Amino acid sequence: MSIEDTPPNNTSAEDMNDPPGPIVEPDPDPEPQPVPDPIPGPTEPIPYEPQTWYSITWTCRTAGCPNENQELSAPEMYSNDGKTLGVFCGRCNKKGTILTATKLDPQPEPE
Repeated sequence: MSIEDTPPNNTSAEDMNDPPGPIVEPDPDPEPQPVPDPIPGPTEPIPYEPQTWYSITWTCRTAGCPNENQELSAPEMYSNDGKTLGVFCGRCNKKGTILTATKLDPQPEPE
């Protein structure tokens, strides 16, 4: 047998004459996880006070995000100016929706 006649992948000529093995079907794609129903957001804007700590619940509305429509919490969020308070999803890096905000009482001590 010459080099040109050598079967590929270190198989012998006898192996080349063996019938092929069974055809193995690939595993089907796993079922996608169902997306929970959307959690309703606040019906009116949440009033924040300046320089105040809040405990919030929030959700991500980004389609396909693992946190989509899951109610999550952040025990300490700070409103610096009393007008804005924002949360970003750590899974998809998109802005989340704040559902509730409860002013912490007592407020944490300043460091």
